[in-house]
This record gives sequence, structure tokens and C-alpha cells, in this order.
Amino acid sequence: MNKTEHYDFLVKLFHSAPINKTIFVGSDMSLSDGEAKYELTVKEEFFHGGEAMHGAIYFKLLDDAAYFACATEVDDYFLVTKSYQIEFVRPVMGGKLTAKGKLLKADENGFLASSEILNEEGKVVGKGEGIFVKSRKPMPKLKD
Repeated sequence: MNKTEHYDFLVKLFHSAPINKTIFVGSDMSLSDGEAKYELTVKEEFFHGGEAMHGAIYFKLLDDAAYFACATEVDDYFLVTKSYQIEFVRPVMGGKLTAKGKLLKADENGFLASSEILNEEGKVVGKGEGIFVKSRKPMPKLKD
């Protein structure tokens, strides 16, 4: 499969996840070589009791952006997150967020990627870095 077909498959995979069809419905993912962009409009359902976005949502955006940046380079096995470290930079009260992931390094031990979340003003609201490794689950082949 060529790169475009692989990216299309990954985007379909992203949208087919039950969590993205329910809780994160309306989110969008775009891919290029070693990079991913995840866009999401903040909903009140994402808030904790302090009326700002819960850290779980930061993690989802950051992890997915980094994961899919790595996945652009892998078409044989699914990847899993081995570790991910987050820095919360500022609270989010609403608006549209863009998470950008970038593959930093790939070797026999796995994939290192970084990601950051930007608000509508282009300010970083969260960032992080993670390690992703191949699982034992083979990636299905695209069907015509």
C-alpha cells in the first residue's frame, strides 16, 4: 500500500473508534510523513468541576496526535503507548483546539514523538512527549 492509502486507512481507523464516534464526535485527523494534526471543538462535557477542560482530554489529544504521527511510518502492526509525559500549560474554557504530533525518532526500541495543543489564538495549552511500541496485533490490510 502506498503512503496516501496508509494515511487514509489510519484516518478511517481514527474515526471508527467508538470513543471518537461518541464522546469526540466531530473531531478530525489529518496526516503527513511523521506528522499528525488533530482538531477538536471543546464541549462543556469535557469540563471538570472547576469549569475548565479535564486533563483526560488533554491526554487524549496529545496521545492521539503523537500516536498517529508515529503510525504514519508503520503499516505492519498496531502501535501502543508505552509512556507519555504531559505538561499542562494553561486552562481551556472552550473554543477549537489543534493538537500537532511529530515523530522525533524511530529505532528498534520504538518510536519517540512529541505533541502540543494550540488554542484558537495559537497559544500552547499543553504539550508532551511519549514512547510508542509495536504491539503483537497485526495491522489489517486495506480491502478494495
